[in-house]
Amino acid sequence: MIRSGFVCAALLVIAAGVTGCAENPSAESATPATTAWKSAPVAATSTATKAAESAAAQVVADPGFLKFDKMSAKLTPEHEAQLLSLLPKLKDAKAITLRGFCYKKDIGNAKSAALARAVSVEKFLVKQGVSKKKLSRRYNTEDAEHAVRVEFSN
Repeated sequence: MIRSGFVCAALLVIAAGVTGCAENPSAESATPATTAWKSAPVAATSTATKAAESAAAQVVADPGFLKFDKMSAKLTPEHEAQLLSLLPKLKDAKAITLRGFCYKKDIGNAKSAALARAVSVEKFLVKQGVSKKKLSRRYNTEDAEHAVRVEFSN
């Protein structure tokens, strides 16, 4: 009988402990981190969507103006698509000027960065069949822009 009383008491203690754990979840089992993780991609998607819409609006407003990130001279797929849309006109043009922009107050060697952007566009256009003889490069470090403007004459 003493043993059965001891076993019953032990079972009650274990049951109380298990019940207490179920009613008071530990900090490890809380889900705020999971919730924050799930909402982050939605915010990134909406930001990416806004950036794409802004880029599309820029293309419609001025298809010859390619905006770059401040620290980049690399063409993006959007830049390439924008240039491909201009390609028929550029192949028929007599002269094409690629004016690279880099604001001198943002970047130490703004002239080199502006020209590097123009060179990136030039290389892409030459690969697409535009004659290198038609192309010239210029730079602008005075305007607060990070871009390349494609100017052409017929």
